[in-house]
Amino acid sequence: MVKLGSGFCEYEPGKWSYWLYCPDETLPIVFAALFFISGIAHAYQAWQYKNKYMPIYTIGCVLITAGLALRAYCAHSHDLQSLGLLIPSQVFVYSGPPIFSAALYFVFARICYYVPHAAPITPYRIVRTFISLDGICELLVGAGTGMFVNTQAPERQKIGQGLLRAALILQVLLFIAFAYFAVKLQLNARRLGIDGKWKNALYTLYVCGLFVMIRCIYRLVEFFEGIPGHLLLHESYFYALECVPMIISTGYMNFMHVGRWLPKNSRIYLMKDGVTEAEGEGFHDNRPVWKKIADPYDIEGIFEGIKTLVLRVAGKKPKNDVSRRIGEDDEAQSDVKKSQTADLKDGGV
Repeated sequence: MVKLGSGFCEYEPGKWSYWLYCPDETLPIVFAALFFISGIAHAYQAWQYKNKYMPIYTIGCVLITAGLALRAYCAHSHDLQSLGLLIPSQVFVYSGPPIFSAALYFVFARICYYVPHAAPITPYRIVRTFISLDGICELLVGAGTGMFVNTQAPERQKIGQGLLRAALILQVLLFIAFAYFAVKLQLNARRLGIDGKWKNALYTLYVCGLFVMIRCIYRLVEFFEGIPGHLLLHESYFYALECVPMIISTGYMNFMHVGRWLPKNSRIYLMKDGVTEAEGEGFHDNRPVWKKIADPYDIEGIFEGIKTLVLRVAGKKPKNDVSRRIGEDDEAQSDVKKSQTADLKDGGV
C-alpha cells in the first residue's frame, strides 16, 4: 500500500503522509469497536462488583477507541497530512496502556490489603509509589508524542523520541518491580499456608500484565529504532503487537474479573488463619496529624517507597522496613466474620 521508506501513499501520486504509510481503513474500526465493548463491560463490572478502581479500565478503553476512530477517519478521508488529527490519535493510543497498568497496580494493592500478612509491601506504598511513577509515564507520553510524530521538525522529533523512550523504560522497570512483588506475595502466602480463591485474582494480573509488557517491549524497540525504522514503516506491527496484546489484556480482565474473587467491601481482609475475614482498617497511616496535613500525599513516603522498591528488587533488605502488618491488637478490635470465599480451593468459579 505504500512505498516503504518514502513516506508517499498511493492515494495521490507524490502526496506526503505523516503516517509513513497508508493506514488500513478496516482494522481501526474493528479494534475500536472491540475496545469500546470492553470499556462498556468494565463500566458495568465496576458497578456490579462495587470496584472503585476498575473504572480506570473504562477510561483506558475510551482513549484507545478515540485514537483508533481518528485513525479510521484519516484512512477513509485520505487526510494523511493533518497533524491536528495525527497527534491526538497517537496520544490517545499511547496513553491507554499506562492507564491499564495503573488499574493493575490498584488491583494488586487491593489484593495486598485483602491478604496483609503475605503482602511484601503495604497497599499505600503501592499506590503512592507505582501510581505516581505511572503518572510520570503518562506525562512523558503526552509531551513526547506530539513532538515525535511531527516529521517536519527533526529537532523536536528527537526530543519527543527521547521522552517516549524514557516513559517506556520507566514503564518496563515498573512492571519488573510489579512482577517481583506479585511473585513475592504468592510465595509468602504459600509459606504461611494462606490459600483461597483470591489467588485467581493474582493469576489474572499475571496474564494481563504479560500482554501489557509485550506491548511495552514492542514500543521500546520501535522508538530505539528511530525514524525511519522497520517497525514504524510497517503498520502490521502496530496491530499485531499493540492492538492485539492490549485487547487480550483488557478482554481477559472482562472474562476473569478480579471482582469475582475479592470482597466487594474494601475494608474486608483475611486474617492469619487464611480462612477468617475481618472488617476494619488492615493498614493505617500512622504519621502524626501535622504530617498528614502538611503532606497529605505523603511525598516522604513515596521516596521511601521507591528506596524500598529498589533495595528489594536488588535482593537487599531495607534497614527500616516501611511495610506494616496487622498486629494482634488490630485483629482483636476488628469485626470478625466467617469468610464466604477464602476457604474455597483454587480453580473454582
